[in-house]
Formats: sequence, C-alpha cells, structure tokens
Amino acid sequence: MIEPPIAALLAAICLFGFALFHGALAMGAPWAAYAWGGQAKPGPLPPRLQMGSTILAPFIAAMGLLLLIRGGWIYADLAPTMFWPVWAIFLFVMTQMFGALRSDSPKERHFMTPAYAVAAALCADLAFAGMQ
Repeated sequence: MIEPPIAALLAAICLFGFALFHGALAMGAPWAAYAWGGQAKPGPLPPRLQMGSTILAPFIAAMGLLLLIRGGWIYADLAPTMFWPVWAIFLFVMTQMFGALRSDSPKERHFMTPAYAVAAALCADLAFAGMQ
C-alpha cells in the first residue's frame, strides 16, 4: 500500500487531469475520440456533449479537492470525515473506467481505460487505508 497522503496526492492529480481534459473538451479541443464512449466523431465534441463536459469538469475537480482533504494536504482537520466520500469517488472512477473499457472508440479504450484504472487503484488504496 502507498502511504495515504501520497495516494491522495497522486489520485487528486489524476482527477485534476481528468477535469482539465473535460474542460478542454468543453472549450472545443479536438479530442472527442478519447471521451464519451465514442458517441462523437473525431474532432471537437458536438454541443450536447460539450455541455456535458462543461458540467462534469468542476465536479471532477471537486472530487480531487476531497481527496486532498482526505490525505491531509488541505483542511487536515476534516480528513476523518472524508471516509465515505472517498468510496463514492472510487465508485465514480470505476464507472468511468468501465465506460471507457466498453467504448466504441479504440482511442478511449486504449488510453483512458488505463488512466482511470490508475486513478481507481489510488482511490481504492486511500479508501482501504481508512479502514485500518
């Protein structure tokens, strides 16, 4: 197991990366082949999915902040209260991973699935550390 503060920091970095990715998609970055289950043609997302990324980006960033709290990096006195939110974040990342795994887009399957798997493993490590 990785030390909880390090696992929290690494998982938060992953989630901040996902949030930036969705923020870039929302602003028209041509990475549609790496997101949303292959629903869009390569290039920028259509407006409907851009709106989805616009909504998703700040939520993912907030999850990263919760992980930093759990790891004691910020608001360390609140760390014990973040036990269940870390499990919820783990479940969210797992759904993202399985969504990427079953995507119609080969790029999403090959690049996003491992990225989500790493984030899920780090979240699981942090969640199980709270059970000791």
